[in-house]
Amino acid sequence: MKKNKIWLTLFILSLSIMLVVSGCGKTSSDDIGKTRVANNLEITLEDIKLKISNNDKKQMLQLDFDVKNVGKETAGAGAGDFVIQTKDGKKHRMYGLNANNFGDEIPAGKILKGPGFYEIPIDQKEVMVIYEPYSQETTENVKWTVTIPAK
Repeated sequence: MKKNKIWLTLFILSLSIMLVVSGCGKTSSDDIGKTRVANNLEITLEDIKLKISNNDKKQMLQLDFDVKNVGKETAGAGAGDFVIQTKDGKKHRMYGLNANNFGDEIPAGKILKGPGFYEIPIDQKEVMVIYEPYSQETTENVKWTVTIPAK
């Protein structure tokens, strides 16, 4: 009987630890993996990674996008269509010195995947990613709230 209590206690303790550890990842406000639709594009913010910046007062974010053209005509999308808005309300455009920023035309029904790079102040914990294409006005409010990963 005493052996069963020990095993039950160990099981409950293990289960509790697993629940706590699994909850330490993304916060509930994180929109990573969520799809938004604007301008006949289904846009999914797949992932966010922290990269090394050449500026000690800034941090480099890599955002991985998945953009599907659900319209009937070819459409364009790229890293320059997105901005990062920090808590102070300032908008930060794509870091243009990175050659790996994605962008291209997307035929109807096809998908374009790729990263976008953005440099923001180092003290940010959570930011808003906003779809603001240069080429056309969008009346849809397409945003993602994301938590900056720890170093």
